[in-house]
Amino acid sequence: MDIFEVINKRRSVRNYLPDEVDEKDLKIIVDAGKKAPKAGPFQITVVTNEELLRKINEFTIDGMKNSGNDLLVEKANTPECNPIYDAPLLILFSAPDENVFGGLTASAAAENVILAATGLGYGTCYLVSPTFAFQTSKKDELIKELQLPADFNPLIAVSIGKEGENKFGVPQEEINNVNYVK
Repeated sequence: MDIFEVINKRRSVRNYLPDEVDEKDLKIIVDAGKKAPKAGPFQITVVTNEELLRKINEFTIDGMKNSGNDLLVEKANTPECNPIYDAPLLILFSAPDENVFGGLTASAAAENVILAATGLGYGTCYLVSPTFAFQTSKKDELIKELQLPADFNPLIAVSIGKEGENKFGVPQEEINNVNYVK
């Protein structure tokens, strides 16, 4: 599949099969993230540990409930709330607080990961909600379990796995948000 096919095929997947991501594929995916443009230090953390994935999901829901954002609070209080969509793999992108460009670097790395995973036949979803897990009283516990460098905080996450039934599918909309200045 060429890069333009991958870009056009990419979409947000919100339901995954429990199948693990192949180790060889995972290496390719992570290497793609490491090759992204960067402005300052960042960290890629690959999480496949089921217990830790459960904790991140649980703590994310707690963070959403206490976010003060009415939409997030409402979503978090629904029984079907599952911010990481039962993905068998979650990649967190972190940067130190003093790196003012950390979010940009993390986004570039996340996009490379998403495109690589899509090209290899996996579904992905770009996620911001797991960052709410790090805005709870459990933040230090999670950071320790994730073995993040000192002062690094997760900014973005990407869920990856084999796509399950498309429960939440939304067709990609054609948007008109480009202007040309000649």
